[in-house]
Amino acid sequence: MLLVFVISATLAQPGGTPAESNGVVVLDGTETAVYWDDGDTFKVTETGASARLDGYNTLESYGAVHRFGPGEDALFEIANAATTMAKSKTWQCTTQPGSGGYGRIRVSCPDLREALLAGGLAHVFAVGDSAPPALLEIQRKAIQAQNGMWKGGAPSGIVTSVHSLDEKPDQTETYNRVVDPTTGQGTKRPHAETHKACSWVCQEGSCLLYVPYTQRYGEGRAACLK
Repeated sequence: MLLVFVISATLAQPGGTPAESNGVVVLDGTETAVYWDDGDTFKVTETGASARLDGYNTLESYGAVHRFGPGEDALFEIANAATTMAKSKTWQCTTQPGSGGYGRIRVSCPDLREALLAGGLAHVFAVGDSAPPALLEIQRKAIQAQNGMWKGGAPSGIVTSVHSLDEKPDQTETYNRVVDPTTGQGTKRPHAETHKACSWVCQEGSCLLYVPYTQRYGEGRAACLK
């Protein structure tokens, strides 16, 4: 029997507060204490390495920032439920080749991925490569059953990230990323718009509240998140 334990660590949560382990995974055959940031990312307690889980995406958990289907408040609860599920068991995971983006390692936890997709607590997410048909079939059944985020059906696209032109003064174009629920493909939607903090950005049947990263956590949180 694997024991879930808590170890004090010097890792920092997004708001800068020291974090402790809140779960355990078996990573490449070794029982490993981790801190789950949300349902698709964790930090390894011992090393501080950040991991992005492969093949799916959970909703943002720093506030009620998504708008489609069940509505903002329900989607925020779904995002938190994904984190709760990630912390609830010791998942079998393996490190994958390639990068998870933003300096993160890429990790696959198949049982967690499938459980989250089946419950409508996550959606299939692929960039570049095609999404595996088996995952799309799990998601199709979750949409049909209107589980989790799919209550009321699926939008044409789910906005997963929003950028404002003024984030980088020298850029002439930026992008938002939108995921097609039928294919799982996340693609960039180029634009040259400037967004104010706490403004809704909507595309293809869903919306994401634009909040710059520096205003998502801690004392500097944007007013719309408080």
